Amino acid sequence: MNQCTLYVSIADPQKIVEAIVAAFRDREVQFSGDGQSVTVTDKKWFSKNTLTFNFMREDADPERFLQMKQGMYGFFARIDTPHEKVKEKLLIQITALNVAVGIVASKEMDEETLTLILAVAEEVSGLVFLPTGDMLDKQGRLILNTEGDSEVDDFLVTVSSDFLDRHVQPSQSGEERKARSIRLLQERGIPYIAHLPAIVGDENAVIRSKEEIVQRAIALCLIAVYAAGIAENGQIAEEREFIEGIIDQYGAASFFTEKERQLLDDPNPSQTDMIQMAWMYECYWVLLWALGYKKELEFPGEICDVSFAIDVLRSAGNYQTFYDNAVVRSKAEILDQADLIYRYDWACVDARINNRTVAGGLDAGVVLERHRALNWLIRYMEDEWDHVQLDT
Repeated sequence: MNQCTLYVSIADPQKIVEAIVAAFRDREVQFSGDGQSVTVTDKKWFSKNTLTFNFMREDADPERFLQMKQGMYGFFARIDTPHEKVKEKLLIQITALNVAVGIVASKEMDEETLTLILAVAEEVSGLVFLPTGDMLDKQGRLILNTEGDSEVDDFLVTVSSDFLDRHVQPSQSGEERKARSIRLLQERGIPYIAHLPAIVGDENAVIRSKEEIVQRAIALCLIAVYAAGIAENGQIAEEREFIEGIIDQYGAASFFTEKERQLLDDPNPSQTDMIQMAWMYECYWVLLWALGYKKELEFPGEICDVSFAIDVLRSAGNYQTFYDNAVVRSKAEILDQADLIYRYDWACVDARINNRTVAGGLDAGVVLERHRALNWLIRYMEDEWDHVQLDT
């Protein structure tokens, strides 16, 4: 192995450089002119070994960094493992990363070099990712690998002190909304943490356009109908022929994401994918509410009324009618629900990590999908549908 990557969530990236200098203090350390890399040289008789640390920072290249995090999140999210608690915490940690340091050695890394890299990780509470797909904690223990193995029962998620609220400008409306949400959680006996920050306020929020919401709602309804049909009867060709006719009826061919289109085109989709896509009814339910087709968004304690949800679109008959009859709710109403679901989802994640039953009657699956839809509506992190982040 001659390369690996150090991942860190840290307020001051300079501390990583300081940790490298300290760990390799008996070697020559050079800094690039642009500040993007550090090279450590070990000169010995008749040989010279180098170790180069290449920095990628979220604040310097947010789009590229986001793509990297999304890829890593997806990589570990797909791993089947009996260590679900560890996996859950690893996924949370990945969402909080803001610096990646690619480490490349001129020769095969020996045990001493890896030990020094882990010393850097220890100093900055980082993770070390190996080319084999192994993710190690700061002490070198296996957190998770591609086989679902782990050497830890638990590990501490480390988040930069400014991570949780760095994407949100403080606002009075956001703080007032947070207070209202907490009162509702208290009334229902649902756990919460007071330091979970407020979401974006009315002053800075930008809600998706009516056209975006309508098109996404149609796509979600149709993909859920298709997936649920296959999951129920296994007739792929029959269900595809049916759904393609509905897609033509609503002029919806361009409404699907890349992931959704791959699913529609897959001649042999997996049962797991079908079940996951059938959950999109819950996301569609939120968008029906946002478009005014539902008067209230009920407490997320049970799955939505699928028959009613389908009938709303079916009765419209075409795209233009569905669009014309929709009235997008106010920014304040949508933000109220987005803040509340954020706190509901924290309670669900906390219960799952600690192997407890979710308090207050929340359905964790329903909460998760509503969180996805509401984060998309409020343009959280500007993510498109396939990559919506669900930070808690």
